Amino acid sequence: MITRKIIVRLIVGFLLTACGAFASEPASERGIGIEGDVKITLNRSDYLPKALDDRTPLILRIEEITPSSDGRFVYDFHYIGFESGPHRLSDYLVNPDGSPAMEVGELTVNVMSILPQDHTGKLNSYVPRVIPWFGGYRVMMMVLGVLWILGLLAFLWFGRRKKSEIVVTEELPPPSYAERMQPLVESAASGELSASGQAELERLMTGYWREKLSLPEQRMAESLAAIKRNPEAGALLLALERWLHRPGGASHQEIAGLLEPYRHMTVAPEEAGS
Repeated sequence: MITRKIIVRLIVGFLLTACGAFASEPASERGIGIEGDVKITLNRSDYLPKALDDRTPLILRIEEITPSSDGRFVYDFHYIGFESGPHRLSDYLVNPDGSPAMEVGELTVNVMSILPQDHTGKLNSYVPRVIPWFGGYRVMMMVLGVLWILGLLAFLWFGRRKKSEIVVTEELPPPSYAERMQPLVESAASGELSASGQAELERLMTGYWREKLSLPEQRMAESLAAIKRNPEAGALLLALERWLHRPGGASHQEIAGLLEPYRHMTVAPEEAGS
């Protein structure tokens, strides 16, 4: 059963293997914790790796077994060593019945020490930096934090300015006399125009024709009389009088024709707001 210590060793070996993936040692020699591989030809094809335990100095696995032309078998071994020195393959292989594979002989793989042979075990002396606070993880995180805050402030500032530039109040053009008068005229044609609506319609008509015909400021009755005498201006007024006496509705074409003179002049601000 694989215990926690073996799992830790496997993880450490994997990390060290990743770090040393570009190492230049021969295939049968690797540093401690670095995975190596070696191909060895043996007489049988049924060897199995020995079960692991907490104190194993070498993890050995069989990647592939390929028959050779001479009737023997080529084993592709992958291994990770945790102790330096030569390791006999027979110590890590067993037969199918679990007995040691002594017939493998003295075939070995070598695991090299990371430290040089003349290393005395002493640690390197610590030499303080001239500027101890310059560099390092803490300074890097502080710099990244300052840059992040500056970036956020710049985003908020320029985003606000851009938004204020984009927001433009769209002013709708003032309505024409025809647009203001059309619902009133339709109500008059159907006989549903109220007294206030009639007063509004008369006010719009007099305002339009006073401006177009340059009529003097007169009372409403006098202005309506002057409008009625004008052939172009009196058409709508006469139709209104007819609808008031005989309400029966009018076609859209008739209403559109009566309002045609009023479509090309917008209502003055004082007229629109009243």
